Amino acid sequence: MSLENYLLKSNAPAQEIRYAFSEQEVEQLYNLVSTMKFPEYLRFVGENLEDIQKYTAITDSQRKQKKWVNHSKNLLIRMAALQLADATVEFLNDICDIALVVDSGSYRKFHSIISTGLFDKILCNPFFYFPFQEDEYSPNPWKTF
Repeated sequence: MSLENYLLKSNAPAQEIRYAFSEQEVEQLYNLVSTMKFPEYLRFVGENLEDIQKYTAITDSQRKQKKWVNHSKNLLIRMAALQLADATVEFLNDICDIALVVDSGSYRKFHSIISTGLFDKILCNPFFYFPFQEDEYSPNPWKTF
């Protein structure tokens, strides 16, 4: 598969993870994170990053296995995986032009495209936002921003 196809089709994990949440789970998750302070959530993400990354990388059928369904921190791991997957999709969409420069463009142009894509992720940490917000004006459970 070409680099361009990878960049364009890499949204599957994010969509699979997002659509696996029921409305009840989203409400339950919102209530759960509303009781946490944001630094506490970031600590959780750091401490569980390996499981979060594994969850993002496995297939939808593997996510339905007992190990993940019965995981004691299932909702938080799934939310963090969604936040990470959504941010990855946004980043890959932002840098899609690298497919045009990889074999024939300059390394400076390549660097510039990547830098531009990273800029938003550096300023807007994906873990700051509840991934089921309708828009930027929807309530944020951490009420930090």
